[in-house]
Amino acid sequence: MRKALFIMSLALVVTLSLTSGAVFAQSSGNFTYNNQGATLNCVLSKSGAITGGQICQQTCDSTGCTAQTGDCIGSFAAGIKTNSGNGNVFVIRPSMVIGLLTDVTITKTTQTSSALAGVEVNVDVEPTAGQVDPVVSPPNGQYITYDSRYIQISSNLFNALTTSCVSTSTAPGAGCFFTLNESTVSAHSFDWIAGNLSSGTYKVKSNWKASTAVEGLGRALTCVGPVNLTVEQNKVFNFNTPNSL
Repeated sequence: MRKALFIMSLALVVTLSLTSGAVFAQSSGNFTYNNQGATLNCVLSKSGAITGGQICQQTCDSTGCTAQTGDCIGSFAAGIKTNSGNGNVFVIRPSMVIGLLTDVTITKTTQTSSALAGVEVNVDVEPTAGQVDPVVSPPNGQYITYDSRYIQISSNLFNALTTSCVSTSTAPGAGCFFTLNESTVSAHSFDWIAGNLSSGTYKVKSNWKASTAVEGLGRALTCVGPVNLTVEQNKVFNFNTPNSL
């Protein structure tokens, strides 16, 4: 029993030594974050409605289309300081919960309707004390699609109820048809890398914007929240070079 206890004690010492060494090796690093999540939670109900978060929407009815209304743009920022030396980089990750609603309707007089809803995000890294501009990839200000969906519905069935379908062709516009088209692009989180850093503090700002478009009859809505912006400083010695394992 005493021998077993001695082995366990030795293992504990080794573990503590390794942990201490790892902390020391990373002591020049830095980490920061910004969070907007206390009251900005997008919620999907069983009826299909999306509530909470920052809502941006647009609607088209028989009288015409509204402009985008609501919270259609937003930003959040975090400050981070880097030490001197070569090879310092920031790993920047904005992440967010996104809700999309695309609701379209067709009638006898409006046989095609479509809706687009999406959210894009970019990152800007700005020196605050006269340092050289960092090199950011993707570049400062370039928007990345975090979520985007397009839906279109077309049918002539309402007219077909009063006039018989004279053709059995399956080609669009011939005979009776009902067409549904849906496309989706999504990321929800993405890494930006900022290099060419000098000693000092940088402001890291992430911006998002919502896009909606409706034709015919329908509604497009986006919801953003909660959101996180995390920034971590790392050091690389051979940038963009694979490690040989």
